[in-house]
Amino acid sequence: MYTEVPAPDLLCAGRFDEKPGFTVYREHGARNWMISLTVTNTADYWAGGRHVATGPGDLVVIAPGAVQHYRAAPDGGPWGYWWAHFQPRAAWFTWFRLPEISPGFSLTRFAGERLDMAVGAFERVHRNAMQSTLDAPQGRQITPSRELTGVFATELALNAIEEIMLLAVVEHEQRKKRLPDSRVQHVLDRIGADPARQVTVEDLAREVALSPSRLSHLFRREVGDSIVNVLLATRLRKAASLLEFSDRPVGRIAADVGFSSPYYFSRQFRSRFGLSPSDYRSRVRRHELP
Repeated sequence: MYTEVPAPDLLCAGRFDEKPGFTVYREHGARNWMISLTVTNTADYWAGGRHVATGPGDLVVIAPGAVQHYRAAPDGGPWGYWWAHFQPRAAWFTWFRLPEISPGFSLTRFAGERLDMAVGAFERVHRNAMQSTLDAPQGRQITPSRELTGVFATELALNAIEEIMLLAVVEHEQRKKRLPDSRVQHVLDRIGADPARQVTVEDLAREVALSPSRLSHLFRREVGDSIVNVLLATRLRKAASLLEFSDRPVGRIAADVGFSSPYYFSRQFRSRFGLSPSDYRSRVRRHELP
């Protein structure tokens, strides 16, 4: 559903718990920055036509003008998350650079002490944000300090947002220095070499001498997504290429990339690309899609 876009100069923040299926769609985004940190259950985001599944510890940063399209996962519990809309201080842009999944959309995964620090910073953002935001009818509310009002509260809130963004930058810099785990690389290589092959997490776990739960945890920590989601995304990307460059029937392509059900394939393809496989083929060949 469409939701109202915050005013560009408004600093606002909150902590919500939304029911499964709750959806926000802002086609033109906003004229300020948005950050959100999932703390319980899961949410779905769409960035540049790509579906991004998020879970506890995931910080999403959306730049001005980028589409804001997200929902509480329909098959989970209430989505608990912190959020804030803000205008950065000018000095931030000297270090405020995060790798992007699509233009204007980045994702950082926090865990352990760094996650606790991020949650604490969000609490301070909320506590010091403008009174009108703190009186919002939804979500957990924190009583603001009576002594800290106006510009003082705003500056303290921006201090806490700056801490969150610095934590994200540090996380990315440290992640770049870490070599990928050889067991995770083995799984990625297997998926990339033959995405159509029917393989389970249990099969892959046996190949790298780990339990399925340990491999799943390690893979998500290293890659930022689950094995199932990465396999699904790989299959759908291959299907999109076949739709563009071959004349095979949709049902044949579904089987070629590892789907036993054409209906399930079409449903997943539409969820990822926003179009049915047939519509995607027609539009990409008419050069209506990038």
